Order: sequence, then structure tokens, then C-alpha cells
Amino acid sequence: MKKLFAALLAVALTVSLFAGCAKKGYRTVDEIKSSGEIVLLTNAMFEPYEYIAGGKVVGADIDLAQLVADELGVKLKILDMDFDGLVDALASGKGDFIAAGMANNPERAKVVDFSIEYVHNSLHIIIPADSTIAGVDDLAGKRIAVQEGTTSDDFVRGSVPDASVLAFKDAVVAGNAVSDGRADACILDLKPAEGVAANSNGKLIVLDEVVGEEELMSMAAGKGNQGLVDIINSVLRKAIDNGTVDERVQYHMDATTGG
Repeated sequence: MKKLFAALLAVALTVSLFAGCAKKGYRTVDEIKSSGEIVLLTNAMFEPYEYIAGGKVVGADIDLAQLVADELGVKLKILDMDFDGLVDALASGKGDFIAAGMANNPERAKVVDFSIEYVHNSLHIIIPADSTIAGVDDLAGKRIAVQEGTTSDDFVRGSVPDASVLAFKDAVVAGNAVSDGRADACILDLKPAEGVAANSNGKLIVLDEVVGEEELMSMAAGKGNQGLVDIINSVLRKAIDNGTVDERVQYHMDATTGG
């Protein structure tokens, strides 16, 4: 009887332990340090914040994520995946944080905890240089390219009547869909939009009008992982104050547009 009780107790403790881990859904700062690496989730299709160059994932967000890893004294491991799967991947513990040009919005904040905002962004319309589209009111019924799962995707589907939405995994490919005539316009964040236009040999322009509300770009950690959020916030505040954020964004804008 004693042996049976001991066995049942051991099983109960094991189940309780795994249930606790599953509920937590993230690694603490101490666990990250003990492992020797921090896992970044990103989508390397959003110049200048994250993109592929020389076979590696690079960009302004990647540089800032490296500062987080340096602060913790660990190696940065990067997992590149579809943008619309990032939040679920973080919530399920596949990574420790997200840096992916991600807008801080209430819907995502139900699932993850956001850092302070480090980039103020806005959505803009890319059109052919000879287009008659003058603003968002002219987009109704048009073919509009977006990056799948982003705020631009949400905006077009929810706010542009009768639009035909062309959703792409890559922001640059979405922009280029306007160049090759597949789309009448594209809506992207300002910096990626400027990059697409700069690389279009004069075929495309970016309208000044801000589409929708201004976006606030943040990194994200697992829900309840305040220790890691505090570390990220400390790194970002310093990078904002000393000009590193602006410098890194401009550096990668120059790198992707030929300066």
C-alpha cells in the first residue's frame, strides 16, 4: 500500500510540474542565462527591420535583439518564420521574444507582453508614379497588395470597400506587385514603403497620407514574463536615448536602397 501511495504521489508531482511549465509558457531570465542562448522569433521579409543578406538574417531589429542578448550574456539564436505565426509561436514557448517590426495592438497584447515602443510608424500607400490614386478614398474596389497578417492587411480588409486583397509573405514582394501590374496599390509601413519605392527605378511613389492610426512598434515576450520585458525595456531605452535605434534603422535603409 505504501509503495502504491508513493507511486501515485510521484505521478501527481510529475503531472503538477509539467502543468506548471505548460501554464507558464516561457523561460525566465535565469533559465535563459543557464541555457546560454536566447531565441528570437522574427520574419525576415520586412526591410529595413529584418531581411536576408549574405545568407543571414540581418536588420535594425536584429541589431537591437543582439543588444538584448549581450545584456544577458548569451548567444542570440534566430528563428525565421511567417509573420502571422509569430505570436502563436511565442505563446507556445517556441522562442523567448519577438522582434519583427511588430505593431503593439490590444489584440496581440492579450496573448503576449509588449516592451516599450521604440519606433513610431505609420502605414502609407505605394502607387505607380502615373497613377490617379490620390489617397485612401480612391482605393475602393482596387487590387491592393499587403503583407499577410500585418496591420496593413487588417486595415484593407476592414476599411477599404470592395478591395481585392493580394496578401504576400514578403513586404518587398507585396510592393513589387504594384511595379509589375498585379496590384493597383500597396499599403506598407513607412520605411519598407520608402525602400520599395527607392528600388523601383522611379516606377513607384509613396503618398504622404497616413493610412489609419499611427503604429507603435514594440518587441514582445511571453505573457507574464516581466523579468525579460524589463531587460528588453532597459536595452531599448538606452538605444533610443543614445541614438542607436535611429542609426540602425538608417544604416539598414541605406543598405537596402543603395544609400
